[in-house]
Amino acid sequence: MKKIVCCILIAVLGLCCAQAEGSDWTCASCGQTGNTGNFCFNCGAARPAESWTCASCGKTDNTGNYCSNCGAARSVQGTVNPCLEQIPGEANRVKVLIADVSASSYLQKASDPLIWQPANAADGDESTCWQFSSKAKGTLGNTWLALDIGSAQTVDALWFKNGFWAYSTSGSDQYVINARPKGIRAEFLYNGSASYADPVELTLQDDKARTGWQRFDVGHHENVIGVRLWVLSSYKGSKYENDVCLSEVMLVQNAPAATALQPQATNVPTVYGSSSNAASAKLKMRLSTRSGPGTQYSETGSYFNDNWQTVTVQVLAKEWDSYNDIWWVLVDFTAEGARHRVWTGQKRVDVNVDSLREYYSSGQGTVSATDTRQGPGSNYAKGPRITHWEDVVAYGRENGYVEVEYYSDDYNTVYRAWVPEGVASID
Repeated sequence: MKKIVCCILIAVLGLCCAQAEGSDWTCASCGQTGNTGNFCFNCGAARPAESWTCASCGKTDNTGNYCSNCGAARSVQGTVNPCLEQIPGEANRVKVLIADVSASSYLQKASDPLIWQPANAADGDESTCWQFSSKAKGTLGNTWLALDIGSAQTVDALWFKNGFWAYSTSGSDQYVINARPKGIRAEFLYNGSASYADPVELTLQDDKARTGWQRFDVGHHENVIGVRLWVLSSYKGSKYENDVCLSEVMLVQNAPAATALQPQATNVPTVYGSSSNAASAKLKMRLSTRSGPGTQYSETGSYFNDNWQTVTVQVLAKEWDSYNDIWWVLVDFTAEGARHRVWTGQKRVDVNVDSLREYYSSGQGTVSATDTRQGPGSNYAKGPRITHWEDVVAYGRENGYVEVEYYSDDYNTVYRAWVPEGVASID
């Protein structure tokens, strides 16, 4: 369906462009007026190219399809390429839409055969992944993932979210326990050709912090209808050392955002907080906590009142408290038979705050009535129940839960809590 819609829109846009070219022009060579085609019907001189201004760098008097200063594609006012989509926050890079994904192999689970299917690598959801086994002799170097664009487009870069960006229901970090691709060979299929060409070899980083896309410029490739990725080597998983996972890959074109469709709604970015990428820290006093970074948030308890000198917690992030001009830190620990992920003042934890990433909101929306948790899982302590529909600000998604902030009229205070994804509608 995407291919059909894309082709129809391209045909329509082409017709519009053809009609624009039919406007009258005067020949600079012989002075003939009323020309409508690409050549003067009196002397045969070519129609002069109309100049345009680049939306990316401001260069004027461009006449070709690409800016002579920065190389950005020409944007035709009022039209977009229906096979491109804007990337939030990017002014001069757009996403090339993928029509189909296939692979030489993938792991299948008896209860859910499609759980590791190739399409997961380009579904816009980082909590799913394509997964295959490298256990069989010679599998690495012979396993590929193919991305079918569906129509000829330009590809300038490949972006990856390496490994498996998810947590199990028990809170286990799926990234470190599974294997991740290391060496990748990318090759391109051009319109009119039956063979892939122009191989480019890349080395993906073992990014345990997972703060964003790994970006690789691969050169300017025009008229591309498909990209194939060969997995040449991998980083071993701590538990499943041969189960190789890739969460997301994106084909990127260097072009102004105005040339692309508006971005589709996506899941709230995941906030990661396992011990693999958190800072372990001793306490400096008992742990007094809140659901958010400030005294305006609900209290969530006081812990380790008598034995704080022997306690180590995991510190995940920091956020500035503008009410009191201090840093608060997000800590994860187990106490009183449950796991907790809550906020405490920096002074209570022996950690270098400069080494911590800063916490930000990532969306807004609504949630319906639901039970809440202090962290992304049923193993975390229970939070207050949301008794009716609430407007919320989102802070992250992890393990099937969304972290939200809301003001409770019932209790006249501000809460942060984790709710099941199914009850949340986030933009």
